[in-house]
Amino acid sequence: MIRLPPGLARLALAASALAFASLPALAETTPAGGETVTFRAQGLPSPTDTRVTALAARTVLRAFLDQNPGIEIQAFAMPQIGGTVAMDAAPLMAISAGVPPHAIYVNFRQSSTYLAQGFLAPMEVLLARLLSDNPAVRQSRPDGSWLADPTAGEIAAALEKLRARVPAPTWPVVFREDESGLTRERHVWALPTSNLVSALFYRRDLFNEAGLDPERPPETWAELLEYARILRVPERQQFGMLFGSGQTTSYQAYAFLVSNRARAVALGEDGEWRAVYDSREAAEAVEFFWRLIREPFERDGRIIRGAAGLTAGALSLEWERGKVGMQFGYLDEEMLEAINPQLVGIAPVPRSPRGAAAGELNARMLGVFSDATPKQQLAVMRYIWFLTGREARELRTRVFVENGFGQFVNPDLLEEFGYERLLARIPEGWRTAFETALAEGVPEPYGRNTQNIYRWMSEPINRALDESFPGLDQESRIDVIQGYLAESVREVNLKVMGLIPPEEMTKRRIVGGLVLALVAAAFIAGLGHIWNYFSRAAPPVSLRNNWNRYVWGYVLLVPGFGLILMWQYLPLLTGGLTISLMDYRIVQDSIWVGVDNFANVLFDDKFWSALGRSFHFVALAIGLGFWPPILLAILLQEVPTKTAKYIYRTIFYLPSVLIGVVVMFLWKQLYDPSEEGVLNKILLSLNYLDPASATVVKLAFFGLWVSFVFVLLWLPVKLEELPRLFKAGLWAAGGGCLILTLWPVLGAGSAGAAAGAIGTLFGRFDLEPLEWIQSPRLAMLCIIIPMVWASTGPGCIIYLAALKGIPNELYEAAEIDGANHWHKVFYIVLPRLKYLIVIQFVAAVVAAFKGGEEFILVMTGGGPGDATTILSLEIFFRTFMDLEFGLGTAMAWLMGALLIGFSAYQLKILSRAEFRAGG
Repeated sequence: MIRLPPGLARLALAASALAFASLPALAETTPAGGETVTFRAQGLPSPTDTRVTALAARTVLRAFLDQNPGIEIQAFAMPQIGGTVAMDAAPLMAISAGVPPHAIYVNFRQSSTYLAQGFLAPMEVLLARLLSDNPAVRQSRPDGSWLADPTAGEIAAALEKLRARVPAPTWPVVFREDESGLTRERHVWALPTSNLVSALFYRRDLFNEAGLDPERPPETWAELLEYARILRVPERQQFGMLFGSGQTTSYQAYAFLVSNRARAVALGEDGEWRAVYDSREAAEAVEFFWRLIREPFERDGRIIRGAAGLTAGALSLEWERGKVGMQFGYLDEEMLEAINPQLVGIAPVPRSPRGAAAGELNARMLGVFSDATPKQQLAVMRYIWFLTGREARELRTRVFVENGFGQFVNPDLLEEFGYERLLARIPEGWRTAFETALAEGVPEPYGRNTQNIYRWMSEPINRALDESFPGLDQESRIDVIQGYLAESVREVNLKVMGLIPPEEMTKRRIVGGLVLALVAAAFIAGLGHIWNYFSRAAPPVSLRNNWNRYVWGYVLLVPGFGLILMWQYLPLLTGGLTISLMDYRIVQDSIWVGVDNFANVLFDDKFWSALGRSFHFVALAIGLGFWPPILLAILLQEVPTKTAKYIYRTIFYLPSVLIGVVVMFLWKQLYDPSEEGVLNKILLSLNYLDPASATVVKLAFFGLWVSFVFVLLWLPVKLEELPRLFKAGLWAAGGGCLILTLWPVLGAGSAGAAAGAIGTLFGRFDLEPLEWIQSPRLAMLCIIIPMVWASTGPGCIIYLAALKGIPNELYEAAEIDGANHWHKVFYIVLPRLKYLIVIQFVAAVVAAFKGGEEFILVMTGGGPGDATTILSLEIFFRTFMDLEFGLGTAMAWLMGALLIGFSAYQLKILSRAEFRAGG
């Protein structure tokens, strides 16, 4: 438990007594007998954090603990997931694992998910228990039920006290109907600990350098575009504005939608939430967003593409480096943290042509986890009530002022707590921006099934950003964009919001039932084939005669068999099969839905798109990653001396020492899309070659490519022992590469165009920086490359071991017959490795289908758009982000049905293999 030093403890207690002199005291909840109530809380400041905000938070925490010695607070800790889901993934996974935070962080979007799952307890009832004069309402029975309930009047009084601490625009978010389906009662489910509004932040120093008045920020969209273009300096990699890419794109663009009077979702008269971002206002906002990022403009005779930029990296880092002139951000109700008003200006969100200056309204909120014990719930409620009270505000204000950060404090707080002398140092734009945003702000989407609305909205916006719209005027661009948005809205309302007509659902259930039967048949047939393979391969034995001989072998197999049975097969049958037929809930009772999960999956375009991307991922992983270990093993086998062999093997094996996720982080830095990125620097250096040197380099690369295509087509002819499936795969790959090579000429349409395509092989390079992982066309390849780099060395070890089993006499006999190195490779090495190659190939296909999601999460988070969201990652998102456990499990069963054939084929080969000791 955290303790306060004696001096500060006395000061905190004195402040507490003064602050609460006029407020009703909370009843004592310290358990009798010295028992301590322990709960886990999100958002606790780290002991190593030296920022003044963390110091203020620790001061408040210590004051609370000193006033409540019977309460101990543990920091909630759970591995964070990068990308767009980091904030929500940790608590959801912790709840699934049975170690939830009892004081749980709630954001607007996720609140609906928490309510539907029954994660949150009604706060006005808990507060009424704390305020009540009746001690029985704070006592519980051994089974966890309450001994007594507060009266209706006590609950109503508590409700009013809660309402006094919530801004009016936020009240509908926290006070609403129960969405779990158990009741339709309205309750307060969370309490804001800090209110946030959207505002425009701008760098005063960059404004001065560009000749802009730092006291005159942009007030309209037209001025924002003008300022952004002035601030754009390509040679310094400086952007007028910078936005996040991928699945966060719509989150970045939402300020424009709100300021143009558009909304993401709306509550209909029938009580159902619907996506409504297909309006004309929304399309106008997205078109302006496109203009900021993609529209070319001319300056000093030079064409510059876009005043703003997109990045998959950290926006804050580019802002701190002075590479961004303006950005949208949250303005805290209490503190500006470490924003220097001399360096950074603050202004309201610029007005749209429709006249609105509204921004997004949000809040950091805490709720009480409903599955906590009664004592924990009361302790958490007491903690949240203290955090949002006057004493906590005064303590935070005092810490800021005493540490020299008074100019970062809300002027209203300075006036309230007697620090009027500091008001002259507060930037006037802060108060104006906050008051404007609070008056006209629109809460972040918070309705039913809206927890991932930004993910869905990002798809049509990213689609628009990928377009150049040649020859279209503004109105035509808006029309096209509105079409994209309308397609997305129809899909979201049907598949996400659950607005499916009954007759459509009946059809889906019929199809789902048939497919479920096929899945079951596939698994039964696969297991039957596997049993037959090994039954035919095994020699007939008498168990009675061989029991004594093999008894210790059976004994050694039992523990491993038992562990596999316990941790894989039993959960698969008892949990996986059951969950796929239910609307599974963690806290509340699950609901049996039969084949509905399979029915919905089969009519879900997201599932089929993710499956298609999985095939793409597997094709790249196998095509680029399967053969390098074989080639490397053969090359290492030919190294002449033992010392050189050890050196080379060590060098190639070293990448395996790094954790795969670390490798991805390293390569993510290399994929910086700016001209200063490592790979882009190497690429752009080719532009400096003279025409002759550039031509040589181009022809060399072309020659390597043609040689690669030739090898793909030649190998099936030379290796007659290869299975027909392998030969067909090599011919298909070679034919595809050949068509890809010849298409620029054959598909040119005219002799002049064909000559122009051939002419690109000669002369200087004219290369532009590549977007790498920000490009939908390159992102998947960019993920595969570091996987191949890291796995080639470790993957070659098994082939090196197999090469050791080839007798040297075969090589010597071949040399006597005049065979060269390639003859030995194709007629001795590869035929001897055939079984191993086939087995490894099937295993690699299965592993590629099942894995890869952790690397994609680190590298792209599934973006840009959904370009790298493979099926295994989609299953993760649906299961742990949407909490649709039944739907995610149904997807997993369908993927397993696709892979059972590969596994059966692999085991068929293994059943025919013979293993002998080398000698």
